[in-house]
Amino acid sequence: MQISEAIQSRRSCRVFMDQPVPQETLERLMSLTCRAPSAINLQPWQFTVVRETEVARLGKKLTRAYSERGISCGPDNTQPLPEVYMERQKELGRLMAPLMEKAGVDRNFINTGSLVFYGAPAVVVATLDGAFPPERAIDAGFALGWLLLAAADLGLATCPIGLVCSYADIIKDFLNIDSTRRVVLTVAVGFADPDSPLNRMRSPRASMEQVVRWY
Repeated sequence: MQISEAIQSRRSCRVFMDQPVPQETLERLMSLTCRAPSAINLQPWQFTVVRETEVARLGKKLTRAYSERGISCGPDNTQPLPEVYMERQKELGRLMAPLMEKAGVDRNFINTGSLVFYGAPAVVVATLDGAFPPERAIDAGFALGWLLLAAADLGLATCPIGLVCSYADIIKDFLNIDSTRRVVLTVAVGFADPDSPLNRMRSPRASMEQVVRWY
């Protein structure tokens, strides 16, 4: 698969098949991921790959924490959200609503599904060394972009999941991740259920005129 094809074709998967990802495939995926660039070649990331039954166990702990804390998906803005971003969020909701209805799930599925990684057989947890400021997470972002494209090339479906970072203490305790590390993002990895209406979703993109400036 060409890189441009992977960029154009990948989409977030919200229903995975109950099918393990072979260990050699996961190792190839992570090998490609770790080829990503970083400032001064510091490679400040660490990836924890959670597999099969351990994914389910972690999901149960996160679901329990959600019932107690109630932290849900959101844009994480620290100031009032400009209208342009609010409209993009609303558009996504309008497009997903009929697919969620066909799948027989309610709107809270985005929260509850995220907490169990949408049934994926593998999850990659990306963390940043605590010696660095939050801005250095951009390096992990490069690697995660590599991961998404490499997964597409390997025939794997993915879904980046940020909600669970709000429960980083649960994740770090369960996975024995050093308490000083910052959980940046998790990515569900597996094989998409081709029969699920939710996996037909293609989120739109703003026009280039809206997001690209030329000088």
